[in-house]
Amino acid sequence: MSRPPQRRTEPLSVDTIVDAACALIARDGLAKLSMRRLGAALEVDPMAVYHHVPNKRELLSLVTGRVVGAMELPAGDAPWHERVRGWARAYWQVVVANRDVVSAGLADPVVASGGMPLVAPLTEAVADSGIGHDLVEANVWLVVDFVHGAALGAAAPLRHADDDLTPLVQAFEAGLDTIVTGIAARASSGN
Repeated sequence: MSRPPQRRTEPLSVDTIVDAACALIARDGLAKLSMRRLGAALEVDPMAVYHHVPNKRELLSLVTGRVVGAMELPAGDAPWHERVRGWARAYWQVVVANRDVVSAGLADPVVASGGMPLVAPLTEAVADSGIGHDLVEANVWLVVDFVHGAALGAAAPLRHADDDLTPLVQAFEAGLDTIVTGIAARASSGN
């Protein structure tokens, strides 16, 4: 005689669901995440998940918010260029560690929306450079997209876990320095 499946005894919450989704993605990859698998991991009927999270896109937005929210940012009173560099380095680490989740956000603005609040410190740092207000947003997205390209390349699936990323990190730092130097030059020229 088979045993009935175990059922969850503590209440389900959005945080619990996001924790379980992050664990499943880390273990099996984003492609294997489904509401059915998530329900099984949580020991609930998959429909119970929908009571807290309306659909998979919203779930991925919450996961994006969680992984991006783990960024360790420099102090808000640091010089603007240190905050830009610190933000870019922290986001690079997030993207390298969460390639599939970030890629899903690049393909879907709903998924990306979970991470958008973390762009605010970068926006503030770029604005503090003294660059013209009309150029702040363009330079913020220059930094963000540079990080995406560099980090997604460093996290490419064909790389081996034991590959030395030092040359890629050095290239990233050189590119980041070029961007920060460019922002400073535009700011000092009054543009």
